[in-house]
Amino acid sequence: MRIFVDRIDGDKCVLKGDAHRHVAYALRSRVGDAAVLCPQNGKDYFGVIESISSDETVVKINEITDSMGEPRVKVTVMCAVPGKSDKLDLIAQKLTELGVFRIQPIMTRFVQAKPQSVRVDRLSRICEEAAKQCGRGLVPEVCAPVSFERMTAELPRFDLTVFPYEREKEYSLKSYLKNADLNNVETVAVIIGSEGGFSEEEANILRNSGTASVTLGNRILRTETANIAVVSALMYELGEWGDGGLE
Repeated sequence: MRIFVDRIDGDKCVLKGDAHRHVAYALRSRVGDAAVLCPQNGKDYFGVIESISSDETVVKINEITDSMGEPRVKVTVMCAVPGKSDKLDLIAQKLTELGVFRIQPIMTRFVQAKPQSVRVDRLSRICEEAAKQCGRGLVPEVCAPVSFERMTAELPRFDLTVFPYEREKEYSLKSYLKNADLNNVETVAVIIGSEGGFSEEEANILRNSGTASVTLGNRILRTETANIAVVSALMYELGEWGDGGLE
């Protein structure tokens, strides 16, 4: 079992609250069962359950290794808020499985939803469950929605920005990633629009700030599909599909 914890001090970890109840009651764990603790520091702590009481579970740590479930590159997805909340649920789940570091909902011109429709706590729980299932070493951070202007102000801190735009006809995502020096990239921002895409004004603001737009081909993808497809392509080019990394 994989358990996310706030911190680990020494060679034992005491689980309380929700973590204890999940291990002791939901999973019906027993003394001697194996456990992997993840304090979200890039390490996996392998141990066994030493004791279970009514209000806590104690895990004895036996081995610490680098987490194998974390990509070398930290990818932030800046996704426009879709009209239906279940779409954002799906996006959060699948982006977690693909290895995204941070999910930043954004409010663009054609977004129909209200900022308060983004339930950060719920999305964080979805990400945590997905992270457990797929062997991640950390749970992606889910942020509160920000404006388009606030998002653009953050872009200079990223090494690479990926901006798919439906009106771009010439520069493909494939060419863009092939021409990028991904070996020296540590942080990436992926910008995905809403069901209505980006306005021409928004696209021009991004391009005038040095963010190149790319095409995903001749088919228009749904916003949830675009999030998954673009991050999948990016992770493939970064060597995260099992070839041992970039050359």
